[in-house]
Amino acid sequence: MSHRLSLLPLPAGLMSLLLAAGLATAADTPWSQGPVVCYDVPAISSIPRLPDELPEDGRPSTRLRVVAAQGEYEPASFVIAPRADVTSLVLKASALQGPGGTIPAANVDLKVVKVWYQGGTAWYSYFGDSNRRELTPELLLNDENLLRVDQKTEQNELRVGGKYQSVSYPRSDENEAFNFYTEPVADSPTLQPIRLEKGHNKQIWITVHVPESAAGGVYQGKIELLADGKNIGAMELAVRVLPFALPMPKTYYDLDLDYLVTLYGTGVLDMCERLNIPQAEADQLQNAIYANLLKHNVFNCRSDLTLSYQKDRAKAIEKLKHELQLMKQAGFVMKPLLSRGWAYPAGEKDLDEYKDRIDDLVDTLVGEVGHKDIYITSWDEAGVDRIKIMRERARYTTSKGIKLWVSTHAGRHFDLAGYAISYANHGGWPARENVATWHALGAKVGSYAGPHTGPENPDIFRRMEGLARYKAYYDGSFNYKYFMGLHPTLYQRQKANLWNDFMGGAFRPMNLVYPTKTGVIDTLAFEGFREGIDDVRYATKLKQEAARAIASGNVDAIYTGKKALIWLELLDDKTVDLNAARMEMIEYILKIQAAMEH
Repeated sequence: MSHRLSLLPLPAGLMSLLLAAGLATAADTPWSQGPVVCYDVPAISSIPRLPDELPEDGRPSTRLRVVAAQGEYEPASFVIAPRADVTSLVLKASALQGPGGTIPAANVDLKVVKVWYQGGTAWYSYFGDSNRRELTPELLLNDENLLRVDQKTEQNELRVGGKYQSVSYPRSDENEAFNFYTEPVADSPTLQPIRLEKGHNKQIWITVHVPESAAGGVYQGKIELLADGKNIGAMELAVRVLPFALPMPKTYYDLDLDYLVTLYGTGVLDMCERLNIPQAEADQLQNAIYANLLKHNVFNCRSDLTLSYQKDRAKAIEKLKHELQLMKQAGFVMKPLLSRGWAYPAGEKDLDEYKDRIDDLVDTLVGEVGHKDIYITSWDEAGVDRIKIMRERARYTTSKGIKLWVSTHAGRHFDLAGYAISYANHGGWPARENVATWHALGAKVGSYAGPHTGPENPDIFRRMEGLARYKAYYDGSFNYKYFMGLHPTLYQRQKANLWNDFMGGAFRPMNLVYPTKTGVIDTLAFEGFREGIDDVRYATKLKQEAARAIASGNVDAIYTGKKALIWLELLDDKTVDLNAARMEMIEYILKIQAAMEH
């Protein structure tokens, strides 16, 4: 049996099953000797990588393959299955050598995927279930010891400064909110040695950042594994750099329109001021957040500061200017600008006071960004009475040349105030029928809560933030939310702790990242989010190349371009293997480019 296996190519996952069933031995694998076996696995997958389960979709391998465009961040992953205990496993990535030179080792980022206890619904839902505790892969860490996980008691402990404290208790046991702005929680800046225990697998996450200047071709390097100081082998890493860069995302239905990528809850400056955090520290955290957002394709950051409820209007204006300046320096797309500035009464006693605030808001925004392609908001998920007030006050905003965006659901906002709304952020699962009525008015349509953030399964976010929304004719993604921040006035009473999934309530902590004093810790879900938007960018590139081919007059190119468009339209974004879909898009792009050369 083992002799035949050594001769036949095995499909992904089969060797894992054979090993588990005792039908194959270590000698049948590329890791025939030594304390570990490494499995090449898809990075973005709906399968949770758990310590006691061999990857059903992986195979023992010494090779990792990545295909990426110029400038792209692209993940790879492998699972380490220990045959013996290892006190200190060190992973070292080399530079990648290729036809265009070198991709530096610093562009190959290594993380360990931390598995910890979360509520019973964590992998698939943002609804909470604190009655059950399930091991769940989520955090991408440099230091796995930031969290201690006790599988006997099903408890998580977070390292806060030099001490560990439980983050697995009910709300009734909490005395105060966990203030992540000030608590000394920090991951290491670089990957630390990993401890291995026989029979307990660990997943390694690799993110390759291809330089924008990298020439097309294959770049090769390796990731060395040193177990207790001894070199036990390496994972060869080959990166095929495509001969093109990805464009900014455009809508599926119109290549001339931007596909906007935004998230709720990305600003921290207001809360930092309330907590008396020095401005320099607040700016450091905000800049780290902005950098993280841009690395994950969130190009259209919302301006989070408002002039509403501000006793000192002049000071509030200066704060808003400062936020906008930080956004510009970070490199966000500032046209159009989405603003949390509120276009409804917010403590004003009369209409003139309301108009004065809107005047100041518009003057500040326009003065900083230099245009009027600006959307400000109204009540969140407003009921009928508030919609009536909103539409009355929206007239003045419209007269100033500024547009209104609102969060909405089917029917209510469109029927009562559709004429006053220019960007409807529609709640629920994406569908073309949700979009058609708003597009009939020339309004943009975004989407949130399909699902909210909270599920840890990265395939959900790749699919729903990516081709599902895109192909449903949406104008972008505007989801709730980046992380579960502290409420500006109720946080002490709520006793929130974003590290604790067992405090009860209808919803889980909605965290694409976990913020600390100086930055954020990424999750599998946010990596799925980035890949979803990258799928949109690849689809945009395909459609752009097809449009160029159709306009060329070259029959072969025209037919090749139209075949690509037919394939994309018929693609079932709900069920397709997204890794395969990505490869198909790349193949069509290259075919069109080749046809254009003849």
